[in-house]
Amino acid sequence: MLAGIAALGIAACGSEHKAEARPQLAGGAKGWNVVLLTVDTLRADRLGTYGYTARATSPKLDARLGQGVTFDSALAQRASTWPSLASVLTGLYPSGHGVIENGFGFPDDLATLPKMLQGAGYRTGAFLSNMCQANHQGWDDFACAGGQDGKTVGRALDWARAEGADKPFFLWVHLFGAHGPYYNGGDLATKVLDPGYEGPLGTKKWQLNRVMTERLPLGERDLRHLDALYDAAVMGSDRLSGALLDGLEAAGKLDRTLFVFTADHGEELYDHNGYLYHACSVYQTTLHVPLAMAAPGLLPAGARVPQTVELIDVLPTMLDLLGLPKPGEQHGRSLLRYLARPGEEGGVAKPAFSEYGPTSIHTVVRGNWKLVHNPEGIAPVCIPDAPPDHYPIGRAELYDLSHDPLETTNLAASRPELVAELTELIRQRFAGLKKRSGDQDVPEALQEELKALGYVAH
Repeated sequence: MLAGIAALGIAACGSEHKAEARPQLAGGAKGWNVVLLTVDTLRADRLGTYGYTARATSPKLDARLGQGVTFDSALAQRASTWPSLASVLTGLYPSGHGVIENGFGFPDDLATLPKMLQGAGYRTGAFLSNMCQANHQGWDDFACAGGQDGKTVGRALDWARAEGADKPFFLWVHLFGAHGPYYNGGDLATKVLDPGYEGPLGTKKWQLNRVMTERLPLGERDLRHLDALYDAAVMGSDRLSGALLDGLEAAGKLDRTLFVFTADHGEELYDHNGYLYHACSVYQTTLHVPLAMAAPGLLPAGARVPQTVELIDVLPTMLDLLGLPKPGEQHGRSLLRYLARPGEEGGVAKPAFSEYGPTSIHTVVRGNWKLVHNPEGIAPVCIPDAPPDHYPIGRAELYDLSHDPLETTNLAASRPELVAELTELIRQRFAGLKKRSGDQDVPEALQEELKALGYVAH
């Protein structure tokens, strides 16, 4: 087995070496603008690009992502906004950057993408609808409109249009998107997608929370309306994302621009443990996120990457394309070889991992196999007023994603040798990594804000 793993590693390294030698990619976007668009709570499997056919939820994004390279199997490092987005901006696992929970801020000594690009002469601007108080640094201009995506898009466009041509810019826009209670869908669900519903669900946080705190059973009719509520919010996110990108294009700001699109996490939507949200989840419903990169004339349009990748890979990939040095502390790996040779020719995928705050819970995906590792049998609490054991996680849960993509059949008892092998991968991956996982004091006002979003404040 070890010989086989070593052989795979050699093959992967050889493939990566060949790709990195291609000058049109490494440094090919040197001096270009950078636009990073992230959308909160966006399940990959609810976008047309990822095969969703029940409704046309994402025509604007589908068209844009088709202009670049789409990663079919990108995994977040935590199904929680602040830890996940911090991993995008640092290339580190949450334990490495220290933003291990919502409400935690970036450590002052941490190398982040805005700091690096600002140091390279970029003008930097961040316009967010969530994660507002995370001790953001490296931004020349920063604005946050809690949950108001229309305002966020307007501010971002005003900033981009005002930029001079003397230096490149880095623009980060984070939309609240399809986050519960899904109000970004307006009344589309009740008036168009699923009219006539009279059950317990709606676009109010208390309505959704009751499902979990009171263990309300949802029948087929309720689940149909839940899908409509969520899809409506995805449609709203698509419309606003399209407005942003159309506005940037009309202003000539997408020429010579590296565009990266992703989400922080997905949403459970009652798929596991009667849970609707995301912060508790260790399943692909929340860890599988959309990821795409586009650069006109540099990256191939309409290409797909089937190999599993991680959000920590985004930063080193962007820096390689921009021809900028990477920080010494990195957990992610550049995806240049996949961009150079999309498809199976890109080589063997590496395993992908997630963490779970300060706990010992981890997940690993290698090929078609997924292990949820909870050696201490922790039963997390992550919604206010949650009943006991509302989200049980087994000590070992093993899933064959090729035959069981929704992770409904735990095969751990029948495959102990595979459980042991994947457990060892987790141990090896995190052994010796520098950690910044100390507790942080979260101000009381921020705790109340997080609770209003449906989180247990830490």
